[in-house]
Amino acid sequence: MNKNIVIYIKHGCPYCTRAKKLLNQKGFQYKEIDVIKNPDLFSQIKSEYNVRTVPQIFIVDEDGNYIYHIAGSDKLIDLENTGKLDAMLHYGNDTDIIAGADNSTEYGECSLLNNNVDNLI
Repeated sequence: MNKNIVIYIKHGCPYCTRAKKLLNQKGFQYKEIDVIKNPDLFSQIKSEYNVRTVPQIFIVDEDGNYIYHIAGSDKLIDLENTGKLDAMLHYGNDTDIIAGADNSTEYGECSLLNNNVDNLI
């Protein structure tokens, strides 16, 4: 079963570009949400997942629920290199993959100034 992908990005972020490049190379389609154009959506993600950087990648089930959270392009690439990314996207929710849903370590991500998207507009 294929899953949908939502990726929160900021224009000009090299890590966002790297994450999108990998998804494109694999032929995965995704919905891109620019955090500058959609600050309210990103505010929800920031508070729910305790994140302040982009890219933030979510695997979404058929009902629109976020079932996996991948914080940053480095983690996305790590999942690809270990073969776990395909499993996350093609199989049911009973896989043994952990993608950092309550992640506190951030790397491979662009920081947002003062933890506030409004400062970037």
